[in-house]
Amino acid sequence: MKLIAKFTQRNLTQTVTYKRKKNHNIMKIEFYNILETSLPTSTVDIRSKWVSEIIKKKIDIKDLSKLLWSDKQVSTRFLWLLSEIGIMSPNILHKELPFLLQLSDEIKHIDFKKSFASFWLISGVPLKNESRAIDLLFNWIQSFSTDITTKSRALIVLFKLTKKYPELKNELKICLEDQIIKNQDSFTKRAKKIIDKL
Repeated sequence: MKLIAKFTQRNLTQTVTYKRKKNHNIMKIEFYNILETSLPTSTVDIRSKWVSEIIKKKIDIKDLSKLLWSDKQVSTRFLWLLSEIGIMSPNILHKELPFLLQLSDEIKHIDFKKSFASFWLISGVPLKNESRAIDLLFNWIQSFSTDITTKSRALIVLFKLTKKYPELKNELKICLEDQIIKNQDSFTKRAKKIIDKL
């Protein structure tokens, strides 16, 4: 009898676990579909509610990342959602950044990579991405095609990295001195402040 009872209990536990996983998967699919449909017209308030749900229900960003392959409106607003996840819970975004950076090599229809200037500013640069991040950040600062907002964010992230890697200070200083005469006043002012701190 005891053996039968143990067997029955084990089966019951396995059934409950299976049902929970199944329900969780259904919930994830439904949530994905809501995002795919509603992201293009979403507001900050609506995305804030989605972010809370993602954090509370521990929805994996990897499960939502297929949205980056959607049309430009959906994928762009999903990038906004990722930033908003980072603002509310930096650790969640930080953990997924290596995966997202690798994915960015495949995404061509939006300027996904430049979003990392924001992501790294919000949640820090993961150790395994530091070398590549430093190259990208310097490239963005030096590029004529980079907008001022991205340049400014890249500058702040690089400055933070100089505290960990002091050998970067001189390179950053030379880079900024060169850029001061080539950029708009808003970037020039920020660059001069950073130079004074180096």
